[in-house]
Amino acid sequence: MSYKLDPSPAALSTHLPLFIFAYLTYFFVAAGGNVVNDIFDIEVDKINRPHRALPSGRMTVRQAWMYVAFLSLIGALFAWLNGPLGTVIVVIFLVVGYAYAAKVKELGIAGNFLVAFSFAFGVIYGSFIYGEQVAAIYIPIPSILFFITAFMILQARETIKGAEDVEGDKLRDVRTIARVYGYHAAAGVAAILNFIGVTCYILIWFLGYASWDLWLLLLLGSAVVIGAAITPLTGPSNTKRLLIGSTLDKIGALVGLITFVVVPLYGIL
Repeated sequence: MSYKLDPSPAALSTHLPLFIFAYLTYFFVAAGGNVVNDIFDIEVDKINRPHRALPSGRMTVRQAWMYVAFLSLIGALFAWLNGPLGTVIVVIFLVVGYAYAAKVKELGIAGNFLVAFSFAFGVIYGSFIYGEQVAAIYIPIPSILFFITAFMILQARETIKGAEDVEGDKLRDVRTIARVYGYHAAAGVAAILNFIGVTCYILIWFLGYASWDLWLLLLLGSAVVIGAAITPLTGPSNTKRLLIGSTLDKIGALVGLITFVVVPLYGIL
């Protein structure tokens, strides 16, 4: 069973609260997950990122846990406003985020997978929520392509960050690709992941799901992520080049997110 989204302005305005609640849900849940991650990484961050709030002492661990509880509660509240399915998904997200920070992250590659999946899942989260409203769960092909794009880019960034954090990761024996197989392997894997992400991004246009009037978004997103793929290869253990690669992936993910919003609205509003 499937459904088709009515793209008319009237239909979009009808579902505006749905979109707003879904966005706020994911915003607060993701924010809470980031804080949990920082709590468990406090000793590692004293080496890798001492300027952050927890390792620098500007926030206590107790305050951080209170902040997590607040963010999670607000996220669950907005999820409940959209229905029980969304609430179940949010609870799963919370459990997965806690498990990742507490233990799974030490597995390295598996931890990177969970991080990338959790954040990329936000791309198709809206499909589940909308499907619940019309009683027909269906994920459109463009959403799947955007999900794969986001997942691959985020997985690549996590791989690069693993190379950046080798020294600090020794404290928790985090088995990242860089620590287990070396810097060159990490740079190579990150490049492959980024190129897969770019390929899916380009397919959105070539399969006719995005207007060619938006070719600037196509070129910008592709160029940034290709840059993220190539830069670490030119210096797999060079801190500056790894930082550039990681930053470019972050920018590429932002461009992809903007594209994800603009493409379906182009020509409608």
